[in-house]
Order: sequence, then structure tokens, then C-alpha cells
Amino acid sequence: MRCRNWLVGTAIAAAPFVVGIGVASAAGGSSSVVLKCHISVSAVPPPGSNSVDQPPSQGFQYGTVHCGSAGTGVEAASFKVPDSGDTVGNYTQYFGTGSVHGKFDLTPSEGSGDISSTSFTSESWVGTVTVTGGTGSWAKASGKKGVLKCTSGDSVHLTCTEKLKLSAT
Repeated sequence: MRCRNWLVGTAIAAAPFVVGIGVASAAGGSSSVVLKCHISVSAVPPPGSNSVDQPPSQGFQYGTVHCGSAGTGVEAASFKVPDSGDTVGNYTQYFGTGSVHGKFDLTPSEGSGDISSTSFTSESWVGTVTVTGGTGSWAKASGKKGVLKCTSGDSVHLTCTEKLKLSAT
């Protein structure tokens, strides 16, 4: 199994569409915007432990998200790695004027390193992120599936990029 820390990254990526939604709502119509975000998240040790098991089969991730004109926020995500080997989960991105939430599904990329219980290795994933709702300025956010790409040099700290087209009505 592979560490799925990049799940948090997916949540962070959804934040950029919030800005587009606020603009569309103010105009009184509907529109869409393509957002690109940079996400940096880390896995959290399970309760009662001071380290992250390698590779984790489930857990939580927290970190920052930077979405250009949409601004900077915080992302929180939960994830699990079912028998399929994908990392799936839910995320919420928090910004100054509201939040965005959704789900993600990441598949290990070919050529990803093997992780053992005694070593760390670099990995990469490619997958989808879907916005399912929001609060505050993003209360009417809806989004199609976006692309999420993540890498990790140690299977605990992930760096992700997200591209997502969001709409506001």
C-alpha cells in the first residue's frame, strides 16, 4: 500500500473556484472559472502515537492551499486506502470568507517507489477532485471533476497542484 497524504492536497485545490463564485453571485448570473492551486499537506500521527505508520492505510492530513487570486487558506482531509490501492477521501478548505468541501480519488502513478515499513521513498499520484458544496461566499459552489497531481519525497509530506473548473449560479 502507498501513503495517501496527498488527499489533503485535493481539498486545498478546490479553494480557487470560490473567488469565481463570489464574482458570479455579485453579477446576479451564473459563470464558471478555472482555478489552479498549490497545496502542501502533511499526515497526522494516529491517536496515541508520535509517528505516521508507513504506509498509512487511513488517516488525516492538514496544510496550506494557495490559489492565486482566490488567496490562501487551510485544508483538512481524511483518507483511506482500500484494496484497490487508490487513496480516496473527503476534504474541506477554509478561507477568510467561507469554505469549500468535496471528495478526491488518487491513483499511484507508474514508476512510484515502493514503500516498506523500514524505508521512505518518493511517490507520485494523479487523480480527480470534486467539489460538493461550500459555505459563506462559496455557499452556491458547484464543480465538475478537476485534476489533482501530487508528489512526496517521504510519503508523509505532500505537494499537490489542482486544476478545477467551478461554477456559481
